[in-house]
Amino acid sequence: MTTTPVPGTDTAPDLERRLGEVVAVIQELAALRFDARATVGAAGDIVDAVAAGVNALGEELAASYEEIERRVADRTAELAIATQELRRRALHDDLTGLANRTAFWDRLAHRLERADRRGAAFAVLFLDLDDFKAVNDTLGHAAGDQLLVEVARRIRGELRAGDTAARVGGDEFVVLLDDVASGDVALAVARRVGERLCAPYELGTHRVTTTSSIGVAVGRHGLQTPDAIVAAADAAMYDAKRSGRGACVLHGAGRTGEATSVGVAAPEASPG
Repeated sequence: MTTTPVPGTDTAPDLERRLGEVVAVIQELAALRFDARATVGAAGDIVDAVAAGVNALGEELAASYEEIERRVADRTAELAIATQELRRRALHDDLTGLANRTAFWDRLAHRLERADRRGAAFAVLFLDLDDFKAVNDTLGHAAGDQLLVEVARRIRGELRAGDTAARVGGDEFVVLLDDVASGDVALAVARRVGERLCAPYELGTHRVTTTSSIGVAVGRHGLQTPDAIVAAADAAMYDAKRSGRGACVLHGAGRTGEATSVGVAAPEASPG
C-alpha cells in the first residue's frame, strides 16, 4: 500500500535536509561567521520558524560582536593614549615640559657613543637661577613655578632642533648642545641664553628680573661618562657664581664671560 504526501508537508528526507541546513547555519554562527543565514521557506512550518529564529539570533550576534569590536577598538585607543602619556611623563618634567633627568642622561649617553664613533664635539650647559629663592620666598610658590615655566620657554627658544634642554632640580637646568665646533661656540650660546634669561618676567602683577650662572663643559677626552660631563659643567657653574651674577664659565679653560644683566630679582609690583 502506498501513501500520498499531504500537500505542504515534507517527506522525511526533505525534513532531514532542511534541519541539516539549519544546524549548519548554527555551526557557522558558533564559529563567529555571523553572516550565515538559514533558508526560510513559504510553508511556515516548525522548521521555517526555527530557521527564522536562528537568523534573528545571527543578526543579534552580529550586532553585539560589532559593538564589542568597537568598544575594544576604543579601549585600545584609550590605552595607547594613556601609555603614550605615561611614557611622556616618565621622560619629561611635569611643570616645564622639558626633558627630565632620566631622559637627559639617556640622550647624553647616546651622544657620547656617537662622539666615540664620529669624533664630533658637543657641550653641556649647567644653568642655575641666581635669585630664584628670593622670588619663591617673596611671591610664593605659584609665582616661582610661573618663573620656571617662562625660563624653560626662553631656554628652548634659544636652542636648535637637535639640542636638548632639561630641568634637573628646583631651579637647575641642563642643556645638551649637539655638534658644536668648539668651546668658544658653546660659551657664546651660553652667553646668549644668559642674556635671554635676564629680560624682565611678568609674574601676575609683579615684574621681576633675575640672572643665571652658567657652566659649560665640552665633551672631550677625560669626560667619558654623562656623570663626568655634567659634573664638570656643574663645577663650572659654581665657578660662575663665584665670578658674579650672570656669569658664564667654560670648564677647564679658566675663562669667564659676563652675561648682560638687567638687575637682580628683587620682586616689585608693576605700576598700576
